[in-house]
Amino acid sequence: KVPVRPRLPPARCPTSSPSPRAGGAGEGMAAPVGAYPSYATAEDPSGCLTPRTSRHVRGRRCWVHTWVATFVILYVAALAMTALRWSDQGMCVKSWWCVTRMYICTFVAALCWVWYLWHSTTRAGEVPPGLLISVWFTTGTLSVGCCSLCNWAMVQLWAWMNPYCYITYPADNWPWDYTSGKCMLVNVVQWILTAGIIEESFKFLSLLRLRPTPARVQAGLTWCRCSIPFVPKAWWMRLADSPLAVALCGVAAGGGLATTENFMYIFSSESIDKAFNEGDLESAYGRIAASFAHMVWTGYAACGLAKWQFMDPNDPDRPRRRTSYLLAPIVLHGLYNWCSTLQRCEAYEETYQGKLYKSDGCYLPPRWRVAFKVGHTIVMLTSFYWWHAEFSEVAGDDQEEEATAPVPQQA
Repeated sequence: KVPVRPRLPPARCPTSSPSPRAGGAGEGMAAPVGAYPSYATAEDPSGCLTPRTSRHVRGRRCWVHTWVATFVILYVAALAMTALRWSDQGMCVKSWWCVTRMYICTFVAALCWVWYLWHSTTRAGEVPPGLLISVWFTTGTLSVGCCSLCNWAMVQLWAWMNPYCYITYPADNWPWDYTSGKCMLVNVVQWILTAGIIEESFKFLSLLRLRPTPARVQAGLTWCRCSIPFVPKAWWMRLADSPLAVALCGVAAGGGLATTENFMYIFSSESIDKAFNEGDLESAYGRIAASFAHMVWTGYAACGLAKWQFMDPNDPDRPRRRTSYLLAPIVLHGLYNWCSTLQRCEAYEETYQGKLYKSDGCYLPPRWRVAFKVGHTIVMLTSFYWWHAEFSEVAGDDQEEEATAPVPQQA
């Protein structure tokens, strides 16, 4: 490996030759390792960042400590709510074990998957964990808030247009007959236009603040001189100086939104009632698969962004736009929710003229429910396959670069 470039005096800007990967290495960064012809750009010189800004855009270690502290505080809050409101038995071993399993299901899939990918594909110091956690927090707070408002508005719109067949209630013939084909087609379009476009767009929007070089960070500071007291000037930017870093940030972004969304679903009043009174944790366990889905969708879009940022503009394989890989996750997300919705059954009973009438309240007949369950699995496997193919290409290029690194000559 080429040794780390020595740190220059703070009063001087770092000087370095352009990087074959992303246009140059900044102050205190490792020199580029070998040739990287597929992602070669040399249009930018190295930027000159202050030490404080440099630490900020690369992701401070305090982000990791903040992540741990946040989840510890939330767990203590969940235990307190269990003792005071959620469990009729108060805080006993059974209720503690129930709420602990529910709490673990909110983040275990996202945390384990992001850590595994980061640990297995990166070299020491290549992608700071603080970078991934900061992206996680962005999508887990700002993106989720924007998604919640927009999704709520869209659901109200669909319900206003047709109160008997809308996105979360495709029941034009419910409860005594099954959903019509027209309502099913309307439902899939609504899911794509709502959850698909809104959630995938806001997750991807959090990745647009990633910059491939310190020079791009400096250019961003020149373009936007907005500042907040006691906050670094580059507060809205992050430095992801390799395709692999961008791809991992995409997975972290999906994990952040999925975790917060899991809290909303798992600790809803209906799920809490089923968990503590009936011992039914289906809602909590089902969110694990949804967490992986969010991560692979955003990870796939991030791989396209990485190619757009780092590949040679003259390379025919370079995506035309940074959003070129966003359409597939949007459609897959909509199909995933559509297949899940139409599998539901809501039991219903009614007394009419002294007689009790009951219905299983299923939106579709048994065979169609099986077909949609199969479709749900196909959508998930297809999503994982497409993401794996793109991510392996990005990670494989980094490994090939390391393997072909030239041995430095002794002076």
